[in-house]
Amino acid sequence: MKKILFALCGSLSLMAMNCVSESDTRHTNIVFHNAADYDIYVDRSFYYPDTSLLHQQNVTTPGWNYKVESNTTNDAAFWSRTSYESLFHSMEVLIVFVYNADSLAAYGWDYVKNNYMVSQRYDLTLNDLYRLDWQLAFPPTPEMRDIKMWPPYGTYDSLGRRVER
Repeated sequence: MKKILFALCGSLSLMAMNCVSESDTRHTNIVFHNAADYDIYVDRSFYYPDTSLLHQQNVTTPGWNYKVESNTTNDAAFWSRTSYESLFHSMEVLIVFVYNADSLAAYGWDYVKNNYMVSQRYDLTLNDLYRLDWQLAFPPTPEMRDIKMWPPYGTYDSLGRRVER
């Protein structure tokens, strides 16, 4: 009996070592870094190619984790109950919007939404997220230069200020 139990435990240990960690194949969070010298709000949309803000809710609503303060990281900005891998089975692109918190405070959500006052928009594929190790930033980092975004990479300096062209 001891030999059978020992063999069973050994087999289970070997099987466990060959298993891929759930965290390698099931991502439920996207980390967002804000290197700008002002606060931002971030939001996501699953309605690509519709990049309008028709489906977006007021990101300043208390209780949402969409705010990323200046020079900080929000680990819960894009938490999801469902893995992003499974969400990508029904979509090809995840849209991420970045809004200036000062603009939202000055003009209000309806004005910002109606006038498409988006500071940055990222159109991300699942491969983009894997390549970026599930971390996004504003302003876009050099590692993000090849993802589809509007306005284009290089529009902002390292503090999130628009660069004159």
